[in-house]
Amino acid sequence: MHRDSPSAVTALLRAATPLALMAPLAAQALSTSTQLSGGAGSVTPEPRLGVLDLELAGETLAGYPHFHYTRTFEIGKRVWMAIDPTRYPAFVGDTADIYVVAHQSVAQWIANGALIDARGAPTTFTFQPGTIQANTVTLDNGTLNADAGDSLGVPYDVVIDFDQDGLLGAGDAIDGFYGEPGFFVVEDPGQPGPHNVIETQYSGGSFLGQDTYYPANLLTLGQLPLVVISHGNGHDYRWYDHIGYHLASWGCIVMSHQNNTQPGPEAASVTTLTNTDYLLSNQHLIDNGALVGHIDATRIIWIGHSRGGEGVARAFNKVKTGAYVPVNYKAKDIALVSSIAPTEFLTVAQLTPFDVNYHMFVGASDSDVNGGPTTPIVQSTPIYERSVGDKTFHSIQGAGHADFHNQAGNCWCTGPSLIGKTGTHPVVLSNYLALIKHYTEGNVAARDYFERAYDDFHSASIPSNVIVAAEHKDAVGSGNFVIDDFQTNTGTATSSSGTAVTATVTNLVEALMQDLDSSFSWSAAVPMNGMCRAISGDVQRGAIFDFTTSSTYSVAVLPAQKDFSNDVALGFRACQGTRHPNTDSWNQPASFGVQLEDALGHLSTPIDFGWYGKLTRPYLRTGTGTGSGWANEFGTVRIPMESFTRHNPTFDLTQVVKIHFLFGSVGATLGRIGMDDIEIIAKGN
Repeated sequence: MHRDSPSAVTALLRAATPLALMAPLAAQALSTSTQLSGGAGSVTPEPRLGVLDLELAGETLAGYPHFHYTRTFEIGKRVWMAIDPTRYPAFVGDTADIYVVAHQSVAQWIANGALIDARGAPTTFTFQPGTIQANTVTLDNGTLNADAGDSLGVPYDVVIDFDQDGLLGAGDAIDGFYGEPGFFVVEDPGQPGPHNVIETQYSGGSFLGQDTYYPANLLTLGQLPLVVISHGNGHDYRWYDHIGYHLASWGCIVMSHQNNTQPGPEAASVTTLTNTDYLLSNQHLIDNGALVGHIDATRIIWIGHSRGGEGVARAFNKVKTGAYVPVNYKAKDIALVSSIAPTEFLTVAQLTPFDVNYHMFVGASDSDVNGGPTTPIVQSTPIYERSVGDKTFHSIQGAGHADFHNQAGNCWCTGPSLIGKTGTHPVVLSNYLALIKHYTEGNVAARDYFERAYDDFHSASIPSNVIVAAEHKDAVGSGNFVIDDFQTNTGTATSSSGTAVTATVTNLVEALMQDLDSSFSWSAAVPMNGMCRAISGDVQRGAIFDFTTSSTYSVAVLPAQKDFSNDVALGFRACQGTRHPNTDSWNQPASFGVQLEDALGHLSTPIDFGWYGKLTRPYLRTGTGTGSGWANEFGTVRIPMESFTRHNPTFDLTQVVKIHFLFGSVGATLGRIGMDDIEIIAKGN
């Protein structure tokens, strides 16, 4: 999901100066540009080149809004291009050549506007009146090159050459002119990278045993990110070869260390901290100094499992608060902290991850740190909820506690449809690579693996029977506008931004996301049943309600925030309520509708977000009460803002006054739904 320009009239653009004469203008700072009306808003054409920069590449959807402009495609997957003729009416009737070209910067386009198609030849197409479906063109059937070495993604631009002269010039349209490319084609991040790997084991003394993995051609690679792995209680630091070899093959240095877990996570945090410092201080002693000069101590990733997962969260907390002062790195050097099925022995204050980029894996089949309501020790998710940095969460149905390492034996798992290590490891490896590439290299293609809905986009290496509930939320202060996160104005009639909330759903409650008894059995007395997202001392709140007929939940928009035309998406997260009669009756993944209303009372066409990916059915695990179903699994929904104007040019995105969530009439016909974090996603996120 990336930037999108509203509609345009291209006839005026075609009178612009030819590209060959534009280079002298490139240095000019133009303060004004022509605003062109197009019904769904206005567009500022690129004034120096006379070309229109807009979204083109994406994927088809089986239902309305019929097309999803996207950024990243795995090798072998089809790439489409589409134009909505109601937003771009001047395109209708024109015949153009459509090119897929290697991405270039603005300066490169000014220097050379020649169009060389990466497929061998352009596609010629005549734009049709009517629908976006009639103007959807296959750009590639999976043949484009994706080999970018140990980077992730080859960048391409899409150009509509209206005058068919083989040059990017005045009146043409391009996806990828400013900022990021039009799209990327990537190698499968679940497969090994291009580097052979060397593994070496050594010890610096008590709880300083280390198993390190690095690319065999390290001398040619410069400085690389450092990944530190902290095992759990009863585990061994040599049980993480799958992570070590995979990440090293993609250009990381990975060190898994002995972890002092028996006394508890506080001791484990110390061994994470000291082992990181030991490696950085003693590179010259390891493999005859092979690592010297190649570890980038400003790009450190901490991964921990079980007590080690709690330990890495605690370790960052200690560095951030000054409770521990490392020798060789600072809090700002920790690019990512990831906890795998972490315990929660320590206090809320000790386990607040602050603003670090934070990630968590849990297994819904975990019989050890089981995520149930009986004790906070086994509830991992409150740690995730406390993070105010970028944060990402994956709940893997069928995965047990021991499925995250590679040692054979008891899986510490229970429940139906167990997936074992063969199902769990591809989820772990592909997502770790994406997260690390994004947070250590700024790789924007990798972001799609955790920003888009899991059903919409994930590694092809993950078996088709694996079900994952995924969340992502941008950091507090990232520029997104929060309409309602349920943290303030805690009555059901007012959003946290101070606007009116109206609802016809039933049994609406706003409360702390804490299951207040020791059972997953459904009880009206415990409306947050299944919400193991907070413990005593936490503040994480949300809303929950049910419906059996056509119902609505509507939130008004502040007048100062009514212009959505320059925003990327409407975002929120939602879940199905476990063991509720409605959830049990629906008994499948769920979705519902979303609709905007403008100041003139125009309604956008309802969008069923299920076309992008649905909310998982709570994992059908028994125990901890009567019935089937485990902890509620949230999924993040992001609906591209431009989708609300699809085939609807009268709707005004600059004057949005209400957001309507539609239940019963769109998607699931009945259900129990939890909601949180309704926000407007700004450009750049």
